[in-house]
Amino acid sequence: MHGHAFQITEYGPADLPVADDRAPTNITISTAAAAPVKRDTMVIPEYYYIKVRFRADNPGIWLLHCHLDIHFAMGMALAIVEAPDVLQKSLHVPPEMYSLCHQQKIPVSGNAAGKKGLDFTGFRPPPVVVERNSSQT
Repeated sequence: MHGHAFQITEYGPADLPVADDRAPTNITISTAAAAPVKRDTMVIPEYYYIKVRFRADNPGIWLLHCHLDIHFAMGMALAIVEAPDVLQKSLHVPPEMYSLCHQQKIPVSGNAAGKKGLDFTGFRPPPVVVERNSSQT
């Protein structure tokens, strides 16, 4: 997670109906002590989840992502917008960036769909990543 040190407060197997031999079985959820170690990276095994705690004291747009490109392309990344009110007062987007958005018909105001609040109608879906199996050439 860029821009922060965080603490892992809980981790364990995801509660998903998974038909896969690699999925964890009979593993308990682990919770951290009152003051877990601070870190800036983590490894999450397949079919696991983590809960993190961090102090939101660094205004910006921070990326939390996997370092495997295929996972990144599949959407295993998120942007945390911290203190948007502070950013709106201090962040200045170069005009060239607006023209790039306009050329691609990407809204330059509002939420991710260019709307207000939680209205995401018309939001373009992410690209689909098709996994090839070994029998395909």
